[in-house]
Amino acid sequence: MKGIRVLGLIVLTALLSIGGTFLIMEKNYEKETSKVAENELDSISKEDEKEVFVSTVDTNFGWENPVHSNMIDEWKSGDEPFVDNLVEEVVQQMAHQKIIADEKESSILITAERIDILIQMVEENKDKYEHHETYLDILKRWKKGDFSTVDDDHNVLMRIQGSKTLGAATGIATEEQEIDYIFRVFAKEVDEVFGSTEKQK
Repeated sequence: MKGIRVLGLIVLTALLSIGGTFLIMEKNYEKETSKVAENELDSISKEDEKEVFVSTVDTNFGWENPVHSNMIDEWKSGDEPFVDNLVEEVVQQMAHQKIIADEKESSILITAERIDILIQMVEENKDKYEHHETYLDILKRWKKGDFSTVDDDHNVLMRIQGSKTLGAATGIATEEQEIDYIFRVFAKEVDEVFGSTEKQK
């Protein structure tokens, strides 16, 4: 009888020891898990902070349009001009690198040479373009490096094309955002961008 009691006490002590050990291990595991989760959240939030400037310039729908880029680059005075809606399209695609929008289709890298070519094309063929004054107003401002209303320019061209709001510009990208967009879409590293997007007073 005494042996059963002693055995019972030993079993009970063992069960309590094992249960206590598991309880302590579970608490330590929960602490470690919460520390790991906190560290992951910290690193995720730090990554989010780093990428906030990128997220507003959506490249999911932005890709380079080499066909239209080459058409501009190869056009010479006296060549057949672009049809009216192609002028609207290429100028709008150039604006994509400088705007914030939920969606962008293709993009054309802005260069001073391309702006000059488009100005020349429109000026030489005014009678073929219903909205030549709008094109020249936009392009001549851009030639001076003034992109302070590039978001409005983009949306005006969208309206001329009959688009309502899908892909409308909601703002102007910062220089940092634009540099990132140029790298991700055109695979070009630049230290500075062509023109200023500061609002004119």
